[in-house]
Amino acid sequence: MTKVRFAPSPTGLLHVGNIRIAILNYLFARKNEGKFILRIDDTDLERSTKESEDSILEDLKWMGIQWDEFYRQSANFEKYVNAAEHLKSIGRIYPCYETKEELSLKRKIQMSGGIPPVYDRESLNLSQKMREEKESRGIVPHWRFKLDDDQVMEWNDLVHGKISIPLGSISDPILIKPDGSFVYTFASAVDDINMGITHIIRGDDHITNTAAQINIFKALAGELPQFAHVPLMSSFDGQDVSKRSGGSSLSILNMRENGIDPWSIWCILATLGTSHNANHLNNLEKLIEEFSFEKMSLSSPKFNLEEVKLLTKKIISEKSFDDVKNDLQKLNISNSSKEFWNAIRGNLHFVGDAVLWHDILFNKINVIKEDEDFVNQMLETLKDPLDFDQWIRDLKKISGRKGRELFHPIRIVLTGTNDGPELPKIAHLMGYDRIKSRIIDNLNCKL
Repeated sequence: MTKVRFAPSPTGLLHVGNIRIAILNYLFARKNEGKFILRIDDTDLERSTKESEDSILEDLKWMGIQWDEFYRQSANFEKYVNAAEHLKSIGRIYPCYETKEELSLKRKIQMSGGIPPVYDRESLNLSQKMREEKESRGIVPHWRFKLDDDQVMEWNDLVHGKISIPLGSISDPILIKPDGSFVYTFASAVDDINMGITHIIRGDDHITNTAAQINIFKALAGELPQFAHVPLMSSFDGQDVSKRSGGSSLSILNMRENGIDPWSIWCILATLGTSHNANHLNNLEKLIEEFSFEKMSLSSPKFNLEEVKLLTKKIISEKSFDDVKNDLQKLNISNSSKEFWNAIRGNLHFVGDAVLWHDILFNKINVIKEDEDFVNQMLETLKDPLDFDQWIRDLKKISGRKGRELFHPIRIVLTGTNDGPELPKIAHLMGYDRIKSRIIDNLNCKL
């Protein structure tokens, strides 16, 4: 069975780059009738927080991304210890004693001499006595995986095609930190083996990591998954799509709190970098059907938040009252009704904008003084019960006005705005008494 995983680290907020990877994994799993695994990669105990994990789960639920299995890496430490002991026993990981500063200096010296900054394996040359002497001085080692540096790692990437990376061109990766915690490169490989992950779909910034991880998979006698490395996104407005601060407008929390419709995010991100038009894929089944790595461009796609906002507006305009009834109740809109929603939905950017139109139609407005003679004619021709079409015919006849000259002042008097929902629908919602009151308020306005 096809098994994929989305593995966020609970060290900050999810952003559109994260969610894009989640969506691609989800669509691939559903298209292949497989399983979508959610794994919280919380091996970084110092930076991982419960608040971040809760926010991640809330974001995924809001997006409608349902997982079939759930894991936390923090529950798997015993498996990592066992795997590490196995690698020690076959001589595939070794202790290193350089500090971060020493390693940084080595890299600078190598680069200044035109040498690739690959770890020189100096610690492999230390005798047992030399290691013991360092440890007696309180130097705690980190542990590196000894790559088969005479080999070339090759795989058929589902996005990029054939990829070849000589292992001699990359450093032996650190698997265990001095504090005993396990690095993502190692913990992820162990989990992928134990969970039976068949496909790993992630950003193409992981391609070099993949070469090392394939070597780790083989050392652990694990079955190799297939890989798909998708081009990373960039943003039209220069924002960092990987930014995790709460202030970023590209965080999912920010979009959720600002009224973005989650389906607009689905459509934009699922079709980004392909020839598909997000507006035409209006349901999940269609997204699943159309999904294919073969249709994905290798160039970095650009994410435009304004496109998401425009699509949100379009989606909202197509929602029925039943679709938004609960949302309107949460907004404490007392006059919520099917007629109210159908009248205003085409003029909303976000569902929350319904509050504004509720206030305009049913509460006090800021009066904008209109031509007094015409407003008097509005009052003179207004009849109870209200027949909007007849009112307009009578007003047109008595005033001699037509077109914008006729309708725009009426909108100003009734709503205090220059544009908005169709006047007949507004008038029907407001009714005779409220319309009469607005006309009188305008006549009494001294501005």
